[in-house]
Amino acid sequence: MAIDPVVVLAEELRARESALRQAVQRYELNHARENGEVVNTLLASIKSLYRDLAETRPTSAMGASEMVRLAAQRLPFSLSRHVNHLHEVADRLGEGRREHADLVWLRAMRAALKGGACGEQAMKAAPLLSLAIAGAARPVVVFRAVEEPLADDLAYLPH
Repeated sequence: MAIDPVVVLAEELRARESALRQAVQRYELNHARENGEVVNTLLASIKSLYRDLAETRPTSAMGASEMVRLAAQRLPFSLSRHVNHLHEVADRLGEGRREHADLVWLRAMRAALKGGACGEQAMKAAPLLSLAIAGAARPVVVFRAVEEPLADDLAYLPH
């Protein structure tokens, strides 16, 4: 089974953000041109990764959990009471648990954010929640292999 593309992008994003923190520390110590160029390159690649994430639909509950976490990061401080709930939902999705109540709450949250009553910053989280809902609501197909009966087992079958 192929890994969810959102999970891959999120891991790459975390790695680049970590590299950016280190590059900024180096730049603060030594304002060398090379260090500044590294910071600028990392910023451009992070921007590109965020753009890719905003356009990529998750194919699993794990990918949906990454989208929910990104949406939680986008919420303004005035909506911080919802951030904990978003992280709890993301934790359950990350474990592969897709609960109906979570999907209902995510849909209600998306509708509230889209409405614009929560502010312009919060509206940026709505598309991420839409993608997360699409990924979490995908049906799960379970395939079980059927083994061929052994020749000895066939001898006992009535003819």
